[in-house]
Amino acid sequence: MLAYYRNEEFKTTALRPYKSPDERYTCLFEGALCNKLELRQRLEKTGIYFFTDRTEEIILELYRFCGDSFAEELRGKFAVIIFDNEPRQLIVARDRYGVRSLYYKWGGNGISVATEFAYFKPRVGGMLAELNKDLLRHYFSYGYIPEDDTYLKNVQHIPAGCLLKYDDIGGLAVTPFTDMLVIEGSNQQLVDEQLLYDVVTEGIHVRLPTDRTVGVFYTGKAEELVLAATAKQAGFEVKMFSAEFCTKRMFSEYEDCLIRRSVNADDYWHAAVAATRVMDVPLADPTAPVDYLLSELAGKYVDIILSADGADVMFGVDGKGSVGFKKRDNSLIFTEDEKEQLLKFEGELWNEINDPYLVQISDLDRILRWQTLELNTRLKGSTVLKKERLTAHYDLETSFPFLDDKILNVASFLKNNEKKSMSLFKQVFADQILKFQISKNKSANKIPLATWIRTDLYENIKGIFEQDVAQEFFNVEMLLEMLEQHRKGLRDLSSRIWAVTMFIVWLKGINSVGTI
Repeated sequence: MLAYYRNEEFKTTALRPYKSPDERYTCLFEGALCNKLELRQRLEKTGIYFFTDRTEEIILELYRFCGDSFAEELRGKFAVIIFDNEPRQLIVARDRYGVRSLYYKWGGNGISVATEFAYFKPRVGGMLAELNKDLLRHYFSYGYIPEDDTYLKNVQHIPAGCLLKYDDIGGLAVTPFTDMLVIEGSNQQLVDEQLLYDVVTEGIHVRLPTDRTVGVFYTGKAEELVLAATAKQAGFEVKMFSAEFCTKRMFSEYEDCLIRRSVNADDYWHAAVAATRVMDVPLADPTAPVDYLLSELAGKYVDIILSADGADVMFGVDGKGSVGFKKRDNSLIFTEDEKEQLLKFEGELWNEINDPYLVQISDLDRILRWQTLELNTRLKGSTVLKKERLTAHYDLETSFPFLDDKILNVASFLKNNEKKSMSLFKQVFADQILKFQISKNKSANKIPLATWIRTDLYENIKGIFEQDVAQEFFNVEMLLEMLEQHRKGLRDLSSRIWAVTMFIVWLKGINSVGTI
């Protein structure tokens, strides 16, 4: 979806833009609203008459009724673009959890807004010159480039939970329509188990499709079983998709509701390169190739994927993340000192991303700070965008039931001891987890990336490190030394080696053909 407003002219590439009967407004929408019917019924009670069943008409009438606060009423994932012909103003909104990507480029002659980053990529030969190297350094800290900036100069994300307005007189304004995502905590009040059950179940139910097939990616987590069991109890036939790692190429195996996909090193490598092309960004996350392969598999069987992303942040404690507040840089891929030795370009320090959030939540305890930071950085800046884009490549819609304001409110009342290993969540949903339990070889489910880098992928990675494009950005001698240390088993440097490898794969792609 692309729209631009230049020199008092609004245009869009959308196939079916919705125009109001009086032709004053044009509305574009991508996403899925959980409360679409509820909003329509509320508006009809005020006397508003609807001409179509389109979501765009509901959003547009909501905007006319509520003004700029309309986005606060939308529940689900969305990217909305509204053009008001009187007074010729562009209004753009992105969902609170940042599930739908939405970018803009603002210049002297107007503004362009798009849900796909590819619309802003320069022609062949121009990509390297347009790279935003100041922000690229963050990739080597976090494994992704945090919002609101992107890897290209002058192209930015519209921040999650924000409203963008543009007109020729007032110019550009980006303002939040909701508060920062915060798990505030309350160690003096226990969560009622029935309330937790009801809120989570309702959050899943409202995201179940009508007359469409449902799937869940299964990695062995309890929350994935809860999604599958709840959907099955609601009358849906559910299929689960799992990757198991092996040395041989094998066919997919079907067992009850579980479809297993065997993955070897060669499958994984080709999926990593393909996922990089789909995402248009370097992918340090080792699970990205797996998501790509499972999306390919699931696309043959189902229409929608229920994702468990966010459940561990809402209801549990990630040991690595929570410990990270004791030694604030021990969860980084590379420290600042290491980046100084490795990288041949300057940029922002890693803590420039975290510190603005930490200032606002300094009164919360360590675990609550970790949860809040995860919600506002990694989860909505990387995790959900990756899952959404990779599944969409295979015409799958992905829904994130745990990323919901009602669930966030309940999660704020969990005590810290109830979060340990998601203990209260697992207790409340014990029956669903038990009924839908699937036997699984845990060792086969763990990505053997460290082993593959020493063996099957060693020559591939060494060849990538020796590419000419690597010389421009990295201390290649240091890279090769890291690779040898890892190969000999002296240190496990797999996460660092993989992050650099995927960055060079991405660089090589944009340098050679202008697109990844």
